[in-house]
Amino acid sequence: MRETVDILELRLSPPSDDGTVEGIAVKFDTLDSYRTTFDRRAFASVSKRLPMLWSHDPAQVVGSWSSITVADDGLRVKGRLNLEVERAREVRAMLTQGDIDGISIGFETVTSESRAGGVRHITKAIIHEISLVAIAAVPGAKVTDIRHGRDSAAAAFITAVHAATRAFAEGKST
Repeated sequence: MRETVDILELRLSPPSDDGTVEGIAVKFDTLDSYRTTFDRRAFASVSKRLPMLWSHDPAQVVGSWSSITVADDGLRVKGRLNLEVERAREVRAMLTQGDIDGISIGFETVTSESRAGGVRHITKAIIHEISLVAIAAVPGAKVTDIRHGRDSAAAAFITAVHAATRAFAEGKST
């Protein structure tokens, strides 16, 4: 009688991270640290792609924002970190570890109104850039989603297979 052993080797790697980031760049009618509020109509004409900077530094472009939408709760943004750029990978690491989560806009005021208590209410503005920052000036202006890959179910499966493989190898070696 002849015995055979068939060995199957299966190598899986997690889905690649595409660097997608989503968030709220401005909460409307919310007092910021500069005693400013933004009207929900202030950004009605925003439709172009904008640079994603690290902390408002034009020398540190880390990606771009491709979707900017006026929603009930604020100015919602979606973009992608350029993971070919070292600084973008560093910012991504800080986001995923929870070290930072702020979003801030670089803008030019077109029209504003004075309100009680010295508050400036911006009714129309032009956005030049949107930055990922450590501390946002507007409460609630933050990253709401960081994509961990194209398919989180596939990533979870791959993680489970890797854990099972390690456990099996450790059990075999003892």
